[in-house]
Amino acid sequence: MIEGWYEETNRTWGNVLADTAERYPQAEFVVYREQRVTYANFYEQVQRCARGLLSVGVRRGDNVALWMTNCVEWLVVQFAAYAIGAPLIPVNTRLKPDELCATLRQSRASTLVFKRYLLGDSIDTLPWLERMIPGVDRAGPQRMCAPELPELKRLICCDADVPRGALAYAQILETGQGWECDADLRRAAARVNPFDVANIVYTSGTTGAPKGGLSMHRNNMAALYHWIERTALGPGDRVYLGVPLATNFGCAYVSQLSVMAGSTIVMHESFEPRLALRAIESERITWFPGAPTMYIMMLGSPELGSADLSSLRTAIVGGAPCTPATIGAMKERMGFRFVVQCYGLSECAGLSTSTFLDDPIEKTATTVGKPFPSCRLRIVNADTLRDAEPGEPGEIWLHDAQPGSCVGKGYFEMPAAANDAITADGWFRTGDVGSFDEDGYLRLCGRIKDMYIVGGFNAYPAEIEAVLHTHPKIRMAQVFGVPHERLGEVGCACVELEPEAVLDGREVIAFCQERMANYKVPRHVRFLRGTEFPLTSSGKVRKLELRQRVARDLGIEV
Repeated sequence: MIEGWYEETNRTWGNVLADTAERYPQAEFVVYREQRVTYANFYEQVQRCARGLLSVGVRRGDNVALWMTNCVEWLVVQFAAYAIGAPLIPVNTRLKPDELCATLRQSRASTLVFKRYLLGDSIDTLPWLERMIPGVDRAGPQRMCAPELPELKRLICCDADVPRGALAYAQILETGQGWECDADLRRAAARVNPFDVANIVYTSGTTGAPKGGLSMHRNNMAALYHWIERTALGPGDRVYLGVPLATNFGCAYVSQLSVMAGSTIVMHESFEPRLALRAIESERITWFPGAPTMYIMMLGSPELGSADLSSLRTAIVGGAPCTPATIGAMKERMGFRFVVQCYGLSECAGLSTSTFLDDPIEKTATTVGKPFPSCRLRIVNADTLRDAEPGEPGEIWLHDAQPGSCVGKGYFEMPAAANDAITADGWFRTGDVGSFDEDGYLRLCGRIKDMYIVGGFNAYPAEIEAVLHTHPKIRMAQVFGVPHERLGEVGCACVELEPEAVLDGREVIAFCQERMANYKVPRHVRFLRGTEFPLTSSGKVRKLELRQRVARDLGIEV
């Protein structure tokens, strides 16, 4: 039986934007600095950009990389690429030149759209481009030569100071202004299929070479359809965007989602708690997505007490666990009526599960909710490859509820990685460990590769962290395994305390001993300030880097 949601998501992102712009032409789509862009104006910019991209040779199936921090141009190019069927490659601006070059090479990007300057004027990207494309500021665009990047045909710069080897973004828009290009765009748009790849999102590469996960228009849309249902997002809502657009959180959870819901994005180039609080007050933000670290930083900001946060309704938490104490403070001190936890992978539509608006704090803090109707979910015993018993941890596997509604198309030009991840009957092996609670809610236990073995027993960091997060004096905890001569590995906990709290390592260990099996109890405890935790651009803790740093302090080789 074909369900209504499946029929309604049989569209492309070009279709969705056109429909939303027709319904809410004068509603604001994005607010960024002094720019206030309505849906009608945004749609026209996207059409001009799409026509301009076609005029310089970008075609359906050409991979378009975006390398810049949050800005209106990022969003325009995103939806222009969708409109002509050119898969989008969001590039993390924290990558070093060699990492950027490797991503562009592996993805076979034909086009790189970039900003000359990042974070204001603090970073000039020209020296990076020179390393990848020698002479980029000496030869004209038609004579660009990049031996390291043989597939790269064009650069498009979104600043006024354009290197000689690049095309100007303003020129692309001007080229796409003539109506003679409109027929070309209509033909290109008609060829885009809901099952076409929309995004190629690269993994962090912490356990090997980064892989480009292939998500489709349709599976992204199916997940976001249910996300809107669960969170009651709609026209009139104002969504804060402080996470990078180059992450799955930014380019799917916020930008695609907002277009689908007809809501407004209020965007900052990067997250800064003082500016975020000010924006909540001045722009009347209703819906705030972020990693737990973002909420913790705002709760610790001296600006919190004087900010008018009465517009806030819903907080969306993703990327890491959020403690009951933090969720309680978000409700009591920031005024959120609802806090929702979610879970997903860019390879599988970006989102697969969430809690519900009316769930109690304990359920929201300890689980990531139930699967969306677009997704089937199993917990699989790693040894038997059969469904785990209720409450038993196992690997999380995902599957389509309807064709193309959850699992993406694997990894770009990495068939072996795709075969390892996707079973012959279509189940995606996430590498995450979880279990179902008594109500069928999903609890996360960590990554299979994060698991460590203590004297023959499997220890899952997220399970131990969840217990530590119930301590009233602990704001955040990160657990990992370190080598041990007798037991093989033992746990180490890095802990951030609540302001003014006093706690020592023995008390932390005693707290754990009362609540968990002995092999799970951390043998080492280190206390850190929040700023000492290394973070990714989306606010997740870089656990591998943290483990290496702490091991050095302990005099342990890892």
